Amino acid sequence: MGTNRRFCYPLAIQFALPPRFRDDADLRRTLDGLRDAGFSGVELNIADPFTFDWPDLFAFLKEHGLELYRFASGLTAKTRSLSLSAADDDTRRRSVDACRQVARSLGGTGIGIIVGFLKGGVATDRDGARRRFAQSVAELVPDMAAHAVPLVVEATNRYESSVANSLDDAAALLPEGPARGRWAQILPDTFHMNIEERDQLGALERHARLFSSIHLSDNNRFFPGRGAIAFAPIIAALRRIGWTGFLAIEGNIADGLLADARAAIEALTPHLT
Repeated sequence: MGTNRRFCYPLAIQFALPPRFRDDADLRRTLDGLRDAGFSGVELNIADPFTFDWPDLFAFLKEHGLELYRFASGLTAKTRSLSLSAADDDTRRRSVDACRQVARSLGGTGIGIIVGFLKGGVATDRDGARRRFAQSVAELVPDMAAHAVPLVVEATNRYESSVANSLDDAAALLPEGPARGRWAQILPDTFHMNIEERDQLGALERHARLFSSIHLSDNNRFFPGRGAIAFAPIIAALRRIGWTGFLAIEGNIADGLLADARAAIEALTPHLT
């Protein structure tokens, strides 16, 4: 992972990769603009990661001074109807196999697989969904460790999923053992934490060893600076406890990806220098 020297933490941003990315002039301009704004990495949603030329993507990003920090599985999960907590066992097993296939493709890179939408949506049988998800994670962790690819379980709010809503919930789903916190991680997201956490700073401090990245998204799901969340105390708390990792901006777009990213940098810079 590269180091962004401008800020106290490396910065990434999440978006969907266009199918013909090398032929996309707008994407090239956006990537150059992100690099110039201070980003050093990206998290990418990719519809079909199974027949994907990963080395070509790495080379393409390097041409623009960026790295891939995480594979975001949400678009794949939606496109392929995947769920790691599905009551239908064929769907659950197919979802586990999809994660294994991506892990093999990313083997040795250390690039994590974000499991957010892939957890599964709101279920009528919440306890059953959580048991099935925990089973899927337990099945996957040995593969993640073997390929040196972290499985990153995002804590998302109760209106989106029945699984891993708070950081405590997400942490409880990680199996014990040497892979915990290394190849099996959690992912805090400030938008979801704003809904689920009673004490956001306390939750971050309590689980600091279990996450190596955090999503910064405002309370209205736009980028930081467009809502009401105070990011200064969050960043200050991470620095105070000596957390090392990267920050990733994620959310809905208001005025365009690059314009919104620049505005977010403007809002966050006083707290990151």
